[in-house]
Amino acid sequence: MGYLKSIGTAFIYISLTLALITFLPGLPPDVPFSEYSITPPTQLKGKLASNDRLNGAELFHVGKLKGPECFASYNGQLYTSIHGGYVIKIDEKEFKPFVKFGKDCDGIWQEQKCGRPLGLKFDKNGNLYVVDSYYGIFKVDPSGKYKKIIDTSKPIAGKVPQIPNSLDIADNGDIFWTDSSTDFALYDGLYTSLADPSGRLLRYNAATKTNEVLVENLAFANGVLLSKDESFVIVLETFASRIIKYNLKGAKAGQKEIFSEGLPGLPDNVHSDNHGGFLVSLVNYADEEHPALPQTLMPHPYIRKMIVRLLMLVEAPFKLLQNAYPNFYTEIIIHAIGSFETMRFLSTPKSVVLQYDATGKIVDATYATDEKVDSVSSAFIHKDYLWLGSPFAEYVARVPLKQAFPHLAQAEKLKHGSSVHNTKEHPKKHSTTESQTVKTTTAAPTSTTTAKPVTTTTKSTEATTTTTTTTTTSTKTTQKTATTQKKVVTPVTTTTKKPSTVPKITPPKTTATPQTTTTTAKPPTPNVETISKPPANKEIKYKNVEQVKSQQKPPIDSSKQNVKTEEKVTATTSNVKTENNRKTTSKPETNKPKVQNTQSNTPKPVQKQGSQSGESPKK
Repeated sequence: MGYLKSIGTAFIYISLTLALITFLPGLPPDVPFSEYSITPPTQLKGKLASNDRLNGAELFHVGKLKGPECFASYNGQLYTSIHGGYVIKIDEKEFKPFVKFGKDCDGIWQEQKCGRPLGLKFDKNGNLYVVDSYYGIFKVDPSGKYKKIIDTSKPIAGKVPQIPNSLDIADNGDIFWTDSSTDFALYDGLYTSLADPSGRLLRYNAATKTNEVLVENLAFANGVLLSKDESFVIVLETFASRIIKYNLKGAKAGQKEIFSEGLPGLPDNVHSDNHGGFLVSLVNYADEEHPALPQTLMPHPYIRKMIVRLLMLVEAPFKLLQNAYPNFYTEIIIHAIGSFETMRFLSTPKSVVLQYDATGKIVDATYATDEKVDSVSSAFIHKDYLWLGSPFAEYVARVPLKQAFPHLAQAEKLKHGSSVHNTKEHPKKHSTTESQTVKTTTAAPTSTTTAKPVTTTTKSTEATTTTTTTTTTSTKTTQKTATTQKKVVTPVTTTTKKPSTVPKITPPKTTATPQTTTTTAKPPTPNVETISKPPANKEIKYKNVEQVKSQQKPPIDSSKQNVKTEEKVTATTSNVKTENNRKTTSKPETNKPKVQNTQSNTPKPVQKQGSQSGESPKK
């Protein structure tokens, strides 16, 4: 009986203490706690159900960095932010600092002193914009020099931003950015999950250099991204498991609406899928069977208030000690009580990345279930890989894009490599030496045409995806066909004594007289293109022009017009035509093509419109 009485007495004292903590006026924090509700997280079903496409991720720089939370890229170089106030350039082999914010410090626990970059974004001019949670928003030029754009230590609409988090940049220079909380700093982030929502979406007007609040009272405003046409912007509410859409154009301009809700977890950052959609990372997984603790407590304001006050009372003496006598151990304790890492043991070990289209529909979902990566906060497409970041990880991870999102990998391939799949041969021109046929990997095939004083015939090569047809017509007919059928026609001609390949001339829009020896274009002078011999073991890549097959057909006698050329001609026939060419070229050459003067013994590279590198566009 005495034992039970002691237990009962202890229970009464603990209850009274907690009641005093909860209801006693004047105790910190001085923030509101009220009842509110959200659409609870729901497990995705059907083709969006759990899979293992993020399993087996490659890990890099394990134990050498901490917290690569967000990514950005420019000119093929990947950047990420880490603990300690650094933004670094990174790849699978190495990383090096690009810019440092905050003061020098000994450990990553000194967040307020070190600085903590959270959001990164490049503008179209290659300037990097960085959101540091403690020091503000900066503009960094390509050399690494920076200046502060937004001072977050000053009130905006009556409230001081406490956790500047993420940003995106419009074409006109306006910055859309998020403030996750106006009540608590990042080192006390745990409290933001229990207090009433105070996050905001803001816009910095680049012209007037002022800020305005677009949306407020968000449950930890996090990632933000403009739509492709900049008609709206989306902002992620982490603790509400939803995405808010704010309309910038159209009939609903200035209004907010729900873009998506009931997400199976807590959304963190959002990046573009490069095709008009969005990639949303869930830092913690949650559903009906695995609810998130902060969300289960939303209908219970007094319980939330009690927990926050109790933790702050426990933390208070260590903060006083740290101010009077800074040391490593009190830093660890303060960080353990107030930071988000305290909640990690409550999370489900499953990572999720969702793909949305511009209408708010979930197109695809990919999961990591092998616990190799955890708490994914960013999923960023870079060089055919999906790079994964986390505020808690001590590594950078990636998986092949074709594994994580196969349809996106195919779309990227079609977008950047659709014209770089052609391995057929293409006519090559060079100095007038002797005729030769060159294979695809070394040079282009040879084609010749005998010119006579009065009659001129031009060989036209039309390349398609299935067949190759060579037709000999008059110059006028060739030009008409190239115009009406919109096919690529490459007429070639030579007047040298020995068979050789001559320059390829892009047919001019003007029509030459059939009686002339060659096609004489009116100004401007036709473009003369020279294909240089490529290095060994490399293929020539072209755009908009299909390469002809490996054995180019030599022309037959050009004294007759409209004679069709057979697809294959024997070497003997070619030699006979070559002898005829030698005889006819002894005549006066008064009407030779003017473009012959542009030939050079030194091959010059082709000047083609469009890029053939298949390289991803700049980010």
